[in-house]
Amino acid sequence: MAMANKVMTERPAARSRKTSLQPTPAAGRTILFQNENSLIEFIRGDMPSNRLAVTFAPPALCDVNGFGYYEDRLRTEGFDVLAIKQASDMGYADLTAETIATVCDQIPQYQSVTVLGTEAGATAALRLFSAFSNVTILAVSPDMTVDCALAKPVQAQITMIYDPCVPAQVENFQQASTLFSRATVFKTPHTGSPARYSLEESGTLVALVIAMGEGTILDVNRHFRANRHLSATALYVLGNDALTKRQLPAARRLLKRSYEVENRPEIGIAYCHTLRESGAPLDAVAFMKTIVDRYHHNAHLWAALSYFQEMADEREEALMSIRHAIELQPQVEPFLVAERRLLNDLFDDLRMKQMMTEAALNKSRAEFALAQGHGGTEFSWERATMLAVGSLLILVTLAAVAISFRLV
Repeated sequence: MAMANKVMTERPAARSRKTSLQPTPAAGRTILFQNENSLIEFIRGDMPSNRLAVTFAPPALCDVNGFGYYEDRLRTEGFDVLAIKQASDMGYADLTAETIATVCDQIPQYQSVTVLGTEAGATAALRLFSAFSNVTILAVSPDMTVDCALAKPVQAQITMIYDPCVPAQVENFQQASTLFSRATVFKTPHTGSPARYSLEESGTLVALVIAMGEGTILDVNRHFRANRHLSATALYVLGNDALTKRQLPAARRLLKRSYEVENRPEIGIAYCHTLRESGAPLDAVAFMKTIVDRYHHNAHLWAALSYFQEMADEREEALMSIRHAIELQPQVEPFLVAERRLLNDLFDDLRMKQMMTEAALNKSRAEFALAQGHGGTEFSWERATMLAVGSLLILVTLAAVAISFRLV
């Protein structure tokens, strides 16, 4: 089963500088295996190649009808691709080493074979390909909660990447290292969980696969640090870390830059937190409104806007926003809890105003009585009347609010 033992004689395909490819014509795609959940598809590049990339789609990309994981980018770089996909996240438990061996017998021999997997896909890559000789496996953030019963002995060259700042990844790596003690390990701090997003966006992942395909060594951390300004995820992870450490100027700078690289809602919300923590709650509200304008059908973003409005003491506006969130998703319990809390706060505010008005009116009555007792002429009936009318107006408003919000 050493599918890379036969060295091909043609020259490696030149790297294309195109940033994207059109879908491979049907003639260039061959389904080699399919069951109820998994599909294995062989995709030839536009030019002859002696390099094969085997890719396992991560759990977030369950779609047997779409492109294989990283397929278009790897074809751009001159690889043929064996794409292993699944319809739902089963950790590829339905695939066996025998299935993989049968599939490999149906494809050409390659000088270089690189197997790429992340999370559960990384674990599947280790489980299904570790017994192959002359194969290199790149396992990014392997998820060792998935069964990893290995076919012994381990013959593949294995490289593992994980973020040592993420406790779950550290635990997974510790389990994996007991099975693959000879693996090459790259610790990539602040890549996040899973690490693949930062590595993809910075270009580090494809650079590493290319290096493996060519039999060269890449300084992963050096490449990542030099290019992480291109990764919204990497900047987001750094910004959140700075926010946690109360390094607010750094957090604001990093999260603002992250949002400029890619307008993702979670990044914008984190940036709003830095604005609020920096003493600019109204700026946080204003920025959150721009996010809601972009994604106005997202109930959770309306709820986030309500939160920042409440923090800025704009409780009436906060109530309107949370009620809009409820209109979009009526059954979300935290939305209903937030609405009730805001209603109670507004009701308490109105009662407090009523008490203050009554106190002012009582004071005016006392002043009137004192003036009458001393024959004074300083007291103004107009003032007493205005206070009484003001109190009445507040009572009317209180009643209207109570009726509107079904408090009575």
